Amino acid sequence: MIKKYTFLGYLLILFVYANQVYGQNEKEDKNQNDLGYTQLKALIANQKIDSLKVKTLQSYLSESKSRADTLGMANAYFFLANLIKEAKLQYADSLIEITKGKKYINYPARGYLLQGNTQYELGKYKEALELYLIASEAAKKNGNELQYRKLRFNIGLLKNTAGDRNEAQIIFLEHLDFLEKNPDLKGPNSYNKTLFALTDSYIYDDKFNLAGDYINKGIQETLRTEDLEVYSHFVVYSGMHQYFSKNYTQAIDSLNKGKELIKKVDDIETRTAICDYYLGRSYRALGSIEISMQYFKNVDHTLKETEDIIPELIDTYDYLIADAKSKKDLEQQIEYINTLLRLDSIRHANQIYLTKNINERYDTAELVAEKEKLIDELQEKTFLKEETIAVLILFLITLVILVIYFFYRSHANKRRFLNLLEEQKNKDQGQPEFNTISNTISKKEEIDIPEEVIATVLKKLHGFEESVRFSKKQYTLNSLAKELQTNSAYLSKIINVHKNMNFANYLNNLRVDFAVGELTTDKALRSYTIKAIAEEVGFKNAQSFSSAFHKRTGIYPSYFIKQLNNG
Repeated sequence: MIKKYTFLGYLLILFVYANQVYGQNEKEDKNQNDLGYTQLKALIANQKIDSLKVKTLQSYLSESKSRADTLGMANAYFFLANLIKEAKLQYADSLIEITKGKKYINYPARGYLLQGNTQYELGKYKEALELYLIASEAAKKNGNELQYRKLRFNIGLLKNTAGDRNEAQIIFLEHLDFLEKNPDLKGPNSYNKTLFALTDSYIYDDKFNLAGDYINKGIQETLRTEDLEVYSHFVVYSGMHQYFSKNYTQAIDSLNKGKELIKKVDDIETRTAICDYYLGRSYRALGSIEISMQYFKNVDHTLKETEDIIPELIDTYDYLIADAKSKKDLEQQIEYINTLLRLDSIRHANQIYLTKNINERYDTAELVAEKEKLIDELQEKTFLKEETIAVLILFLITLVILVIYFFYRSHANKRRFLNLLEEQKNKDQGQPEFNTISNTISKKEEIDIPEEVIATVLKKLHGFEESVRFSKKQYTLNSLAKELQTNSAYLSKIINVHKNMNFANYLNNLRVDFAVGELTTDKALRSYTIKAIAEEVGFKNAQSFSSAFHKRTGIYPSYFIKQLNNG
């Protein structure tokens, strides 16, 4: 069965609030801590050549540095980042570095926003989300309501792309309500984007009545405001809505109109390929198989030419492979299968999607059997050389190994997660645990320390563990020994012998066990960044926390949190 995947994620850069140079409204400009931003914006807006704008900004940056004007430097870095794309991250880093901790209404949030959009363009959605969350927190802290709302909208787009449609819809509706209650902030561009986001989310959530309402409203608004770019996409969505409503003739009409409109405002071929994809499905539903195949071949041509992959379009190869199979065109079948597999390595985001999708759509055994059958039949008809067969078999073995590896890793992580939950449940119920830090004092080993001293230190260690002070304070062996009123040599030996680990691992394991318990019971904590969670339980940074968590449990904290939220 063909699955429906939103392509709003692909259009995200078109519709996110990027806070670009000319995307501000006057109200936000007036909220600057000084007039430098507005003056600088006006200065470069009057220049038509980008090279002159860059020279002006570099001169302004030098002057700001000589005056030790941090805000002036930040403004210059921001505009330079938007003009010099290859240096965007470098300028964003500089902007964040000089404004972190300061009370500027737009900084450092703008720097994190620049980084987040750049990560999204690279297909790194998780990293983009983390940066949007940091920027959102900074905007809230500095009292920038408009910027906070825009960032929340961006996060909603990412949630929608990830399939969390209900949460995304709540965010979009909140943003729409905010704009309607604040008409001075309700620019046509931002309002149209929000209508489009709701349309996308509803249509892929099978809420066709709501989707239809917002399509009609979006078409009316974009026509009224002469927003041809967003209007063209509403026309395409109208066609998609008609397709999912099984009104195939109307779908074809709207998709053809949308395709012609998009060609006028956008030269990215993949966006017209979306139209071809749904035109193909619509004609197929009407029984016009040969016409539908021409549209699917158009999609195949676009994907091969651009290598710009939208997950939704990959379903095209279901139809192409089935058509070649019905015509007994074995070479074409293999070409389409190989193209489908080759696209798996184009981009990181698509790699994750396609690996999962291929596993779901083709059972491993069936895929292997089909490939071998095709190879055997083709060998009989065309007398393939042995070298060609060897290459195909090697490719197949590699594919099977990868599939088995991904299945094994997924199963192992799931098992570790369930074991961890069971251990936490036993701990909460006061039952014996299988993976806890031992508190026994019956261990027999020569450590040259009086038994009464060992018993006293173990008792104090137990109190230390129960008090969870380790989550609030950084400890060294010496500082803990001083707090427990013993010496560091005794404490080190007792931990090594009676806890079966060195001091560093002992402290890390206490913090990891504490984190597991807190994350299991505290849903709010799960919404924190990994860095913030690490600091909450006593680690200095996210990397050391993730490493210690994996060493202790066999899984990473991000996976543990995801499984808890999915439960």
